[in-house]
Amino acid sequence: MTHRIGFLLPPDYQLLDVAGPMTVFETAGGGYKIDLLSASGGVMTSSGGAELRTRSLADCPPCQTLLVCGGVGAVTAEIDPATRDFLNLHMSRGQRVASVCTGAFVLARAGCLTGKRATTHWRYASELARRYPDVNVEADRIWIRDGAVWTSAGVSAGMDLAMAMVAEDQGSSIARQIAKELVIYYRRPGRQSQFSALLETVDTGGRFAELLTWIRENIGVAHSVESLAARTAMSPRHFSRAFRAETGVTPARAVEQMRLEIAREWVERRTHSLTHVARATGYGSADRMRNSFLRNFGVPPQSIRRSF
Repeated sequence: MTHRIGFLLPPDYQLLDVAGPMTVFETAGGGYKIDLLSASGGVMTSSGGAELRTRSLADCPPCQTLLVCGGVGAVTAEIDPATRDFLNLHMSRGQRVASVCTGAFVLARAGCLTGKRATTHWRYASELARRYPDVNVEADRIWIRDGAVWTSAGVSAGMDLAMAMVAEDQGSSIARQIAKELVIYYRRPGRQSQFSALLETVDTGGRFAELLTWIRENIGVAHSVESLAARTAMSPRHFSRAFRAETGVTPARAVEQMRLEIAREWVERRTHSLTHVARATGYGSADRMRNSFLRNFGVPPQSIRRSF
């Protein structure tokens, strides 16, 4: 049975938000039928100047999955009545509705994210939360599923979301084959944080680059907003506000993510006991580390260790 997937392109869409997930579905074989859509149909131009021909929403048969792509227009453009009605029709039928990156703004404007957990690119998460306070924005998640609504972070996370959908539709063995073919991760869990990538992109000349390096090198130490603010010669309130504006996450979340990532590396190496890893990475006890892994990865350290 064919599963029809509609990619809804906003003005000035990001080409990779379309091409990445679409490649995953194409590689899955003949089970999917892909339509490129826009409100009025015709040629749509990406933010980089690439042109894709779309069919109008009025001309599109019902989709089992509707995926809204991100881009400049997704954040700035108003939503037209045809697009709003199309999205809400699919929501009312219980069909899968999703977004890549800033496509979440389109879903939010249509009311599809009201009362839902959602994510977007970390740089736009605060703006999404400010504009739509009835959306529970989780700024640093790779992708989130809340019922039939799926949202994802930046470009590569759209492929992670598509991989998770294929695994649900066709089974994990097909998803693994696709991952091998495309040379990508089989399935990064949605709870994994965007923050690992964020650390790599923080400007080395930025005011918090040195602090982030110091935290990583001293991860076994107890860190607080007050102690970190003191290192930057700021008041705790000013530090918290400035840190979040530059990195997209709170200082506490940054410390937690670095602690998680370093602890996970040690767990995967299998060179030390879990108790030793917990103490060396600042958790204090194996139980606290286990709870943090469950909260963020959905599995305990023992499960991760067994898979390596």
